[in-house]
Amino acid sequence: MTPTVDLSRIPPHWPNRRFSQSLKLSGINWHFQLSKHTNPNAKSILFIHGTGASTHSWVHIFNHLKENYTVLTVDLPGHGFTQGAQKAQLHINDISEQLKLLLDTLEIPSPNIIVGHSVGANCSLSLSLLLEHSPEAIVGFNPSLVDPPNSLLFFLGPLINPIMTSSLTASLLAVSIPKTNMINKLLDSTNSILSEEQREPYRYLFKKQSHIYGSMNFKAASDIPILLAKSALLQTKFTFVVGGKDQWVRPESLIPILEKYFPQATVHLEEGGHLLHEVNPNRSIEIIEQTIDQLLT
Repeated sequence: MTPTVDLSRIPPHWPNRRFSQSLKLSGINWHFQLSKHTNPNAKSILFIHGTGASTHSWVHIFNHLKENYTVLTVDLPGHGFTQGAQKAQLHINDISEQLKLLLDTLEIPSPNIIVGHSVGANCSLSLSLLLEHSPEAIVGFNPSLVDPPNSLLFFLGPLINPIMTSSLTASLLAVSIPKTNMINKLLDSTNSILSEEQREPYRYLFKKQSHIYGSMNFKAASDIPILLAKSALLQTKFTFVVGGKDQWVRPESLIPILEKYFPQATVHLEEGGHLLHEVNPNRSIEIIEQTIDQLLT
């Protein structure tokens, strides 16, 4: 099946819109951005965003790495401009199965490197368990492998409370959020200093009922203990990037988990908050390229 270049639902200002494509599989109308390298032997990199984000969160990293690699970033079901997912398809395991189907269709059945942020890093692990060949490397930025602290429940309540994960709640939030400063407060709570240009895509997305609904139910569907136990058996190189000022995934809670389940992993403790890959894409690129270089030694 050939992807279509359907830009009708992508606003003209959207980051990297020129790479946008769409494909409908199993009722899900995917939006993804793909740049295939002219060298058929070039390694492939899949980027998976976190809860509430979309392809836009990788824009600078994508644009740099496309020069040497085939790069693919997707809007996960329920996020961004990917449409048609039912609530039953928003569990991380189901999303991974649907993502595998997309990869097979795009003839990238086993990406060489998978890069994920937050719950997207969890999804990277879940997807890797389904692939015929494990990725050569997994790079996780602030992986959401621990529960958020109580101080963030005000912001994250709708994302982790099943009572709140209804379409009615999403509809009400879509109407009310643009009239408030909630998105700025939400982004500020990540301890990440984002520019106005970086904030605007989030403001746009959180006007969409489907994006709010998908974000709420995606976060609510994680089963961390089982995922950790299974992922620890993967034969791959693990690199994890931990934000020293991350208040969503606290380093003092995350690092012991990484040391327990991934003792051979490379762990980078970096200055920054939960969205450090957006705030400091150059350092993020450096870490990804270092990881790839280590595969060759």
